[in-house]
Amino acid sequence: MKKSMMLLDVSRLRRLGLMMLLLVSFSVFGNGIKSNFYLTTNLATVSLANPGESAKKEVAQKETSTVSESRPYDKIDPEFAHIGPGNNTIPFVIALIIFIIAFGGLIKGKGNVKKIAGLVALLALGYIGKITYVEARALGRQQGYAPVQPIWFSHKVHVTQNGIDCEYCHVDARTSRHAGVPSLNVCMNCHSQVKEGTISGKKEIAKIYEHLGINPKTGQKDKPGKPIQWIKVHNLPDHVYFNHAQHVQAGKVACQECHGPVEKMNRVVEFKELAMGDFCLDCHRKRGIDTSNPYYKHYDFKKLMDKEGIDKITVDKIGGADCSSCHY
Repeated sequence: MKKSMMLLDVSRLRRLGLMMLLLVSFSVFGNGIKSNFYLTTNLATVSLANPGESAKKEVAQKETSTVSESRPYDKIDPEFAHIGPGNNTIPFVIALIIFIIAFGGLIKGKGNVKKIAGLVALLALGYIGKITYVEARALGRQQGYAPVQPIWFSHKVHVTQNGIDCEYCHVDARTSRHAGVPSLNVCMNCHSQVKEGTISGKKEIAKIYEHLGINPKTGQKDKPGKPIQWIKVHNLPDHVYFNHAQHVQAGKVACQECHGPVEKMNRVVEFKELAMGDFCLDCHRKRGIDTSNPYYKHYDFKKLMDKEGIDKITVDKIGGADCSSCHY
């Protein structure tokens, strides 16, 4: 009994309480520990929803560990490095241990020991609940996902520094469900002349020639080409329907509203959470539609606004909040 009370004296409980407060402060002011563990967890989760992508993502995870050696310039920019829930495993385990010890003090302790133990246990339980909520919310999502691509492509270099428009490469964004990945012929519009980059030298551009089967010295095709196995970054569940043309052309939605400031990224990171309620539906309930669109010529918007007592028509008023609009 004396030994157990020694483990649960006031000074030790105060130290546990201080540890718990540090954990809470870390949670409030930080964003978890960003590590490859989170990428691995996300890859496993996404693979369940998109089994066809799992092989590519496994390759990406293996490459991530060696990228600093083979491609030191291929790094996540510091301003995007802490996007996503991070790795909460270690804080969760520490909080659980503190809760167990403090709960023992609450049961067996007396006087001040019992009061401090109760407070520490409450703090630990609250923190455990917070982590559980964050991790449950992130299940099936991949905010912060930033795989290593077969060829390093910097949007920061191409868009911000060289002024290339998004739709020059993603040409299908206005006319198709998918934004599209540019063919290598589009790349060669520039790189038939630009054969060396200021950051990566000739290494990455040479891969374009390699995949086309073209000899960079002679400019002649001397072997069979092969497709590039690009890794998709922004994945939605299979039961979700999303049409780029509908949003970009009809809705006048800027790329950055969903993808974040991609033009500043050296490696693409999934910037937004892409959650149904807090992202898609929230936007549909706030965004007004373009009533000049000929598609809406049969709508009596004035009647609808008078009936609803509103001064603008938002997307949710014309079916943008119906389950069947986005789910099969």
